[in-house]
Amino acid sequence: MTSTTESETATVIGGTLNKPHNVTAFYTVQSILLSFREWAFVIFTIALPVMMYLLFSQLFGDFTAGETTAGALIMVNMAAYGALGAALTAGAQLQIERRTGWFRQLMLTGLTPSGFITGKIVTALVLVLPAIVIVFVVGFTIGGVRAPVHVWLLSGAMIWVSILPMVLLGLVLALWLKSETVGAVTTILLLGLAALGGLWIPADMMPGAMFTIAQALPSYWIGEFGRWPLLGVAFPMKGLAIMAAWVLALAALAVMGYRRAVGESKR
Repeated sequence: MTSTTESETATVIGGTLNKPHNVTAFYTVQSILLSFREWAFVIFTIALPVMMYLLFSQLFGDFTAGETTAGALIMVNMAAYGALGAALTAGAQLQIERRTGWFRQLMLTGLTPSGFITGKIVTALVLVLPAIVIVFVVGFTIGGVRAPVHVWLLSGAMIWVSILPMVLLGLVLALWLKSETVGAVTTILLLGLAALGGLWIPADMMPGAMFTIAQALPSYWIGEFGRWPLLGVAFPMKGLAIMAAWVLALAALAVMGYRRAVGESKR
């Protein structure tokens, strides 16, 4: 595609979406559609967590943690794992936009850093929902998990909103790494964060040093926030400070990476 064609495309988009919030809305919708076209998204963010929940709940679901069954906690962990994968994938989808030239065209429309990050966050929040809801539905219908309605809603909502650092991490990877390596690095990080964050094996069963590492990871607190309504314990306030630190650091890296990518796209 020539630069003249790119300019003409950007002019059309910019003329139609002549306000920053319109450009952001357009980019958000296109990002959602792009992500749902990827078959790997469905497998890694929905099918795999469901299968892992069914496996783990069959093995350990009859154990209890206080008044809560292990099956319920496993359900939350697998929903968190699916949400984790959806959030990372949503951010890393940027590699496709850059590879196909779509990102370059959007840069010519004047998409701002705040609009770009907002669009990706909204996209990820939409994509994360099916991963959480479907695992919860399977937990209720097949796993026999029972809890008051407000507990279900609060648990799902806590997982949903606490996924923000993972969205930003996906963006950082896609903005700073070469497109050839983003997919592999994203997969490795997903598996590592899930394992070290206690989503597969309870973190309190880990050796002391590993447990300390787990508590510094967003994935650990996503699970903690999701399990909190089921366990009826005090809210894990410590996690808010850790999550906030991750959000601030990753947001700064994402903004710098965006500006760097814009500079490269104009060369």
